[in-house]
Parts: sequence; structure tokens; C-alpha cells
Amino acid sequence: MKIYVSNFGSNNIAIINEQLEVEDKIYLDENIFVHHFCIDEHDEQIYIPSGLNGILYVMNIENRSIIDSISMGGNLSQVVMHSNKELYIANEDSNSIYIVDAKNNDPIGVICVDSMPHGIIIDEEQKNLYVPCSNSLLVIDILSKSIVKNIKLDFKPWHLKINKEENIIYIVAKNGSIILVDRFKFEIVNILDCFKLPVEISINYSKKEMYVTDFCNKSIEVLNYKNNNHIKSIKVEGRPLGIDISKDEKKLFVSDVKNNLIKVFEANSLELIKDINVDKEPTTVICR
Repeated sequence: MKIYVSNFGSNNIAIINEQLEVEDKIYLDENIFVHHFCIDEHDEQIYIPSGLNGILYVMNIENRSIIDSISMGGNLSQVVMHSNKELYIANEDSNSIYIVDAKNNDPIGVICVDSMPHGIIIDEEQKNLYVPCSNSLLVIDILSKSIVKNIKLDFKPWHLKINKEENIIYIVAKNGSIILVDRFKFEIVNILDCFKLPVEISINYSKKEMYVTDFCNKSIEVLNYKNNNHIKSIKVEGRPLGIDISKDEKKLFVSDVKNNLIKVFEANSLELIKDINVDKEPTTVICR
């Protein structure tokens, strides 16, 4: 098990090992403020979009070096990779999704979308890319590279999570809501309003629970995803932001952007078992 953490304020990615220790840090150029990133485990590469200079950086994990850079311009916010080795990068300035062939790092297309695309996510099984924009959720067919559904929303969506067991797309909105959308019909089936500023969601399938970082409430909200009942609120003495659960669903990792920590919880009891000092402003957390 490895946990990768982007430290926005110190331009690096920390790597945490199974002993819950920082085993290394990948230091980046001073102009690369890493917020979001994705990992290609097979080729041991990390893809880092830069909002400052509009460049997608490709880093080799083994030798800790930048091996390629792809200039796109604008404010690149998020990057995801499909299993066919295609990268999709959200550009908030140009209201578009750039497509890059990760096999040779060549740009292969652009999809125009609504304003301010941000927390994009890929549904491998349905071969869809979901794109939250300022007032909509777009569904893009990966094969045809075309928009097949535009769901208008009276919210401000910014992050997404797919529940593959319940076939629900969770849309995290800046107004404090989480909107539940049917994964197949793309219809709103429920709206949860028990948050202040929810940011990201992680799902524990073995316990039928979902965990939501609530930045303004300084908490992790725990819900039963079968009935959407609120189970408990875990207070965090800081500002929880990113969240991910280990592959075996035994540990939960949460970034505390205020105290520069990764907080590790035992998933069964939801008890805090360790604070790991990483670096300034930890944001995205990815468990591998």
C-alpha cells in the first residue's frame, strides 16, 4: 500500500508507506503548485495539471523526475485517466476538456463544455466521463467523445463520486448539498442538505458507509449509503479536505489542510489512529 498526497503549499507529493510513515517526497519545480493529480500504476507515472501555467506534467515515480510536459494553456484543474490510456484534463479558463494519448503524450482532441469544469470523474463500466460545471453535470461518451446528457442544476457542483453498488452519482455542491443522480437514467433521486461545505467523498462498501469531508464544519460526516441516514460526525481540529480509503477498506486517510497533516482513521471503529506530518497545504489523497 502507498498513499500519495499533494502538498500544494510546498510544491511536492508525499508518499506514505504501509507503516504509516512518509517514506519520500517528490519535489517539483517552484512553478508547479500541485493540487490534483492521477497515477498510472502500470507505467509508474504521475500526471500533474498546473493551473498556473497551463501545462500537464508527466513524472516518473521511480526516478522522481519530470519526463515530459504538455502545454495547453489556461487553468488546468483536474486530470483523470481511462483504462484505454487516454487522459482527460479539465480547463476552467477555456471551458473545455482536453484529451491526451498517454501512450505517447500527444494531444488528440478537445471537447467544449459548460462554464468552469472542475471535479471530473470516469465511469469505466459505463464508458462515460462525468463533468461538473458551474450549473450543470455533463455526461460525455468516451468512445464517441460527445456530450450525451446535460443535466441542468440549481447548485454549484464541483466534485463527484460514483457508488457502483447503488448505481448513484454523488454530486458535491458548493451550496452545501450533495445531489444523488441515477447512474443510468441521469435523474436526480435525492438531495442531502446536512452539510456546510462538503468537499470530497469516500465509500466503504464493506460497511455500506460514505464519508464526506466538510471543510467549514471541520468534520467528517458519516452516512449509511443504503438509506442516506446520518450516522455520526467526526470532529477534526483543522480543515478536512481530501479523503480516500485503502483498497482493503481498513484505513481512512484525510488531509488536514490547516495543520499540514494526514489523519488516519481505523475504518471499522472510525477512531483516529495517527496524525502524519506531510507538508504545507495537503489537498488530494490517493491510496494505491
